Amino acid sequence: MSGAIILAGGKGDRIGGDKPFIKLGDRPLISYTLEVVKKISREIIIVVSRDIPEPTRFNSLVLKNAKVIEDMLPDGGPLIGVYSGLQYMNSEYSVILPCDAPFVNEEVLRYLLKRSEDTHAVIPVWPNGYIEPLNAVYNVSAGRRASRKAIDEGKKRVNDMVQMLEKTIYVPVEELKTFDQELLTFHNINSTEDLENAEKILKKKTEKTGSR
Repeated sequence: MSGAIILAGGKGDRIGGDKPFIKLGDRPLISYTLEVVKKISREIIIVVSRDIPEPTRFNSLVLKNAKVIEDMLPDGGPLIGVYSGLQYMNSEYSVILPCDAPFVNEEVLRYLLKRSEDTHAVIPVWPNGYIEPLNAVYNVSAGRRASRKAIDEGKKRVNDMVQMLEKTIYVPVEELKTFDQELLTFHNINSTEDLENAEKILKKKTEKTGSR
């Protein structure tokens, strides 16, 4: 099995709170992502900001094969989070996900992992060319080198790291509809409107399965 890195350093200013712990249904937002990655990952790393209030709040959520780390460098953003998580990862390949993707699909992740052998990254791409670098799989060693190089050059975006990888497979999102017809894997919670939409999606899912 692979590893998984969950980025949980966002402040959630646009949504009014500590994003990983904002409630969706009756559960913290990050718990939905954790529920999926524990099925595919032998180690899980949650990366939080250095200035996050009470990082011990994560302790109640952390599984026995997971650990919480802080950004290793100041002025954190997603790139710093990715870099930090990769430093602690022991697996050869790792899924990297945001904490605010409650409908990430297990089979989508398994498919991306299956495509990852002998590559530096497997990244979904939309028809307009937009990539999903935070819903992707990375070779840990290659990711460490690329993220460090990007940081040393003053870059701030995960896309900058991606450009420094030599062997990247871009998977059209249309391929992923086989596993996730509505592509809800990429549904992120960045605003109260997003959260309201997620509640509606969750309600539909609950009605179909009878549980959360």
